[in-house]
Amino acid sequence: MTDPMIFAAWAAGLGWASWTDSRTGRIPNVVTFGMMLTGVVIHSAYGESGFALLGVLAAFAIHYPLWMLGVERPGDAKLVMGVGALVGWVEVLDTTLWLAVLYLPVGLGVLAARGRLRNLARVLQWRIDKAKGLAVGDPPEPTVLWTAPVIAAAAVAAWWFDVMPIVDP
Repeated sequence: MTDPMIFAAWAAGLGWASWTDSRTGRIPNVVTFGMMLTGVVIHSAYGESGFALLGVLAAFAIHYPLWMLGVERPGDAKLVMGVGALVGWVEVLDTTLWLAVLYLPVGLGVLAARGRLRNLARVLQWRIDKAKGLAVGDPPEPTVLWTAPVIAAAAVAAWWFDVMPIVDP
């Protein structure tokens, strides 16, 4: 990622998405679709519109089914599609692999920063007791991890460390 406009759009989009998701639990469409549009426009100016579209399609192929299965929320999937439009399909694959690796440690860090780890422990204990067939009463308030900060960390890790260095787009 050597183009300063691409880097600026990538960093701003990930930063904005992380900030709003951490505060509201939502990633605004203006961020995700803005990243996708910016990627297509910039790469089209270089005569590489297929690069951006392939990045979006790769992210869609992986993250749309995860959304449909309830693993991700729609904003998370669209955010990775925005990353794909800016940095291409190889970086989307790297970002997705890093997301799988970083989800637990970064997620626990975010929950700790939000003061939600104790509640996570209560939810896990409630589920264990319920699985054992114990009388558990009403479930505690669920602890939800807002994923945009984890996606941002994964995108940065993918930028710094190539998981698939043998592929050269």
